[in-house]
Amino acid sequence: MTLKQVFSSTALLMAFALNGCGGSSSGGGSSGAANVYMAGVTSYTSTGNGIATDWKNGTPTNLTTGAEGATAYSIAVESSCDVYVAGDTYDATTANGVATYWKNGTATNLTDGTEYADANAIAVDSSGNIYVAGDTYDATTGYSIATYWKNGTATNLTNGMGNGSAYSITVDSSGNVYMAGVTTTTVGLTENSAATYWKNGTPTNLTDGTEKAVVAQAITVDSSGDVYVAGDTYDATAGRQMAAYWKNGTATNLTDGTEYADANAIAVDSSGNIYVAGNTTSATTGNAIATYWKNGTATNLTDGAENAYANSIAVDSSGNVYVAGMAANASTGYNVATYWKNGAATNLTDGTSPAAVYGMALSSE
Repeated sequence: MTLKQVFSSTALLMAFALNGCGGSSSGGGSSGAANVYMAGVTSYTSTGNGIATDWKNGTPTNLTTGAEGATAYSIAVESSCDVYVAGDTYDATTANGVATYWKNGTATNLTDGTEYADANAIAVDSSGNIYVAGDTYDATTGYSIATYWKNGTATNLTNGMGNGSAYSITVDSSGNVYMAGVTTTTVGLTENSAATYWKNGTPTNLTDGTEKAVVAQAITVDSSGDVYVAGDTYDATAGRQMAAYWKNGTATNLTDGTEYADANAIAVDSSGNIYVAGNTTSATTGNAIATYWKNGTATNLTDGAENAYANSIAVDSSGNVYVAGMAANASTGYNVATYWKNGAATNLTDGTSPAAVYGMALSSE
């Protein structure tokens, strides 16, 4: 499942951590963090519409009113401690999603609602340039186009001849822009997908496009220029997705296809430890288990009694591991916006209405 598909059933987003409030966005990494910023969605109970929401240390700020649906998928904090959030708002006239970002709560629409568009991820470089990754819609072909915006100006990554989307974005210290997502190929009547990342707009396919349900969900680049991508591969024999990550294009499967799994976020600390967040499946209940892996070793954050998803991950300089996502409330059935620090859960909402955390950033200020 892709990020949007997961949420439509109950969940998800990509990891963004910062090198403190004073460092550039980097799709996952280390920080001597005192503050935890998160982005996601809560629900406006009188309309049922989603409210794009961010949290600082558990305190929520609503970015929209709930008059129309909206969701926040990603968050970044730049050197002056300005807070940037990317997500989707809704154009009631056209019934289309509008790619949107907020700076300190003030919205900027990247598209006009004429056609559907998504803003899935955001990064800010040391010069204050704002990068947003997502997709737009080609009305002529009927396919989505993987797209990114720099300071509001759009660049298409795909040509609209097959579906494409960018789910994650990061900018290194040299100004190189890396994005991860998905492109599609059509074989007969079957649309297959390829996990893909782009460096400055040039694509690299991590898979060969011969299978369905393959996607790159998150990307980060370390100080040596090594590129790490998290996402899903596919076990054709079992017919299931497997959680995986790639380092410089070489894949490591985190699960074996026995049960369905996703890898949704990735972070690499200063010692080179690789952290991946996602979900596995309980063989007993069939429910999703919020899970993270350190160097390939899994830690379950939930027990599978109820569905739960780990959507983003970050690690501070003391080695504390932060994971954000959602877990279903057994009484109401609604997802509770949740984050875990070293495995201990903190609920951000009470389960009386649907909510989720998709993106996270750490700051030392």
